Amino acid sequence: MSQQNIQKDEEVDLGNLFKAIGKGFQNLFKAIGQFFMSLFNLLILALVFIRNNSIKLGLAIVLGAIVGFILDFNNPKQFSSTMIVEHNFNSAQQLYKNIEFYNELVKQKDSVLLAEALDITVSEAVKLKGFYINPIRNENEKYELFDKFVNEVDTATVSRIDFKEFKQGFTDYDYKYHQIKVKSLSNSIFDKLSTPIVNSVESNPYFNNQKKINDQNLLQNEKVLVKSLSEVDTLRNIYNEVLITEAKKAETGTNITLAQGSKKTNELELFSESLKLNKDLISNNKAKAETTDILNVVSSFSKVGVKESSLFKKNTFLLGIGFGLLMLFFILFRQLNKYLKNYKN
Repeated sequence: MSQQNIQKDEEVDLGNLFKAIGKGFQNLFKAIGQFFMSLFNLLILALVFIRNNSIKLGLAIVLGAIVGFILDFNNPKQFSSTMIVEHNFNSAQQLYKNIEFYNELVKQKDSVLLAEALDITVSEAVKLKGFYINPIRNENEKYELFDKFVNEVDTATVSRIDFKEFKQGFTDYDYKYHQIKVKSLSNSIFDKLSTPIVNSVESNPYFNNQKKINDQNLLQNEKVLVKSLSEVDTLRNIYNEVLITEAKKAETGTNITLAQGSKKTNELELFSESLKLNKDLISNNKAKAETTDILNVVSSFSKVGVKESSLFKKNTFLLGIGFGLLMLFFILFRQLNKYLKNYKN
């Protein structure tokens, strides 16, 4: 009898548990439904508000757009051009500082110092309206640099740094290519700016010293590789002569003095070493070509600039949106004020 009572108690407990779970799910779905219903009601209220005040909001936007159009029409036209460079010897940071310096001179309207820095006339410097620089971001570069980092450092250091940590320490200066943008009221000044900007970095004594050391190392490495390759080729020629001599001895019945297996092994080792030296020489020549200059100009400024015509930067768009928002806030303020008066009464 007691066992039957225990079974009944267990059934009651399970029934209560399932009821609690069912009620919990029911409340959850009810809360979700109420949330979406609230969003729907809010959307309806917003649409009703816009419909009731569409004329006021529309007039404000049109008025702002007209004022902005007049300002855009009277403002002098701006032109822009871009230059893409590749930096060597960690010179990107110096390049960024130089571009920021030019832009600061534009902001301060110091046309005399800007003209002196860029080797142009003061009248040309007055027309310059901005200097900007940004990296050309490429995620593959991070993987390539991390692979290079792993190959250059010791195993203990690699075990402490993973790619995630390496990626966090990656800055804009570490990207290979960078885009420089200049804005001006004149569309014929841009081709005069490439050389001064590049020279501002290449004239730095530190980078010149780094380039000089790099050139010497590459030249010395080339001499060693060429000499080693010549020696390997000489050894290969000697082995070929030995092979020919032994082949002739075999034809005349003379015993072969060198072990056949050892001979083939030496041949393969010399051939592999020759291939490796050739690859190293190609890599060395590639490094020489890439580091010929401190800054490699991939794409220079165009002779004629492009007219700046971004819709979102025009006064027509900005003032249209601005006047519309002001009218919106004004209407909301009036309705809030009216509600507070009615609430007080």
